[in-house]
Amino acid sequence: MSNAAVMELLGRAPFSFVGTIEHLGAGTMGSIPIGERTAVVHVDYVLHAPPAFAGLEGRRITLQLAADKDLPAVGDSAAFFAEGLAFGESIAVAEIGRLPVEAVEPHVAGAMAAGQPGAFATLEEQLQTQRMRDHAASADAVVVGRVVKLERVFGAVRAEHDPDWWKATIDVFHVEKGDVTPGEVPVLYPNSIDVWWRTAPKPKASQGGMWLLHATEGALRDAAPFALLHPEDFQPTQDLEALRGNGG
Repeated sequence: MSNAAVMELLGRAPFSFVGTIEHLGAGTMGSIPIGERTAVVHVDYVLHAPPAFAGLEGRRITLQLAADKDLPAVGDSAAFFAEGLAFGESIAVAEIGRLPVEAVEPHVAGAMAAGQPGAFATLEEQLQTQRMRDHAASADAVVVGRVVKLERVFGAVRAEHDPDWWKATIDVFHVEKGDVTPGEVPVLYPNSIDVWWRTAPKPKASQGGMWLLHATEGALRDAAPFALLHPEDFQPTQDLEALRGNGG
């Protein structure tokens, strides 16, 4: 099986593991409704995981099996790709996809030989690079520079979910994309940590790197020609080579 199937599932699932079905119609958490597609699964090997799931190897968890997949038998093993469903005395996850164990064995063996922290570390890096390239393609400008000034614009926060706009002046020394002249370029960013805005980059004094800029409109345009809005709008300078296709 090609890497394409694994990459597609990695793009949708935050957690994957090789697991063995121990019980069907059962669970490890009283708060989860039990049905024929609720299973207790032994986590044999964690393939990739967020920090909260990294220590699940060797434990039994509840797996809500996908309705569009064949119902496995007790004793069957597979590589399950899943997302979190509930947390408490145990953990419950919902299946997003499934692959035969043989499809992931080469990745496990390769990671062990290379001393990598996860079976899909290389594929995750490739996936992240592709996401960055896709995001850069949607940006109006991509520049490399260093923050030389930070200042608030539009005054104090006035309402709930207010972005609290600040302006970072970036001393641009390289333009990879866009109609930007090297030198000082003003860029807006939401400094609020409200849920609507907390993932947007928050530039810091003297911070240098690669900035993916988006053109502003209306009143924002009067304050600065560009803004930082997306979590991926800031990247380390060294990622410029990967963006060009030379590093990943």
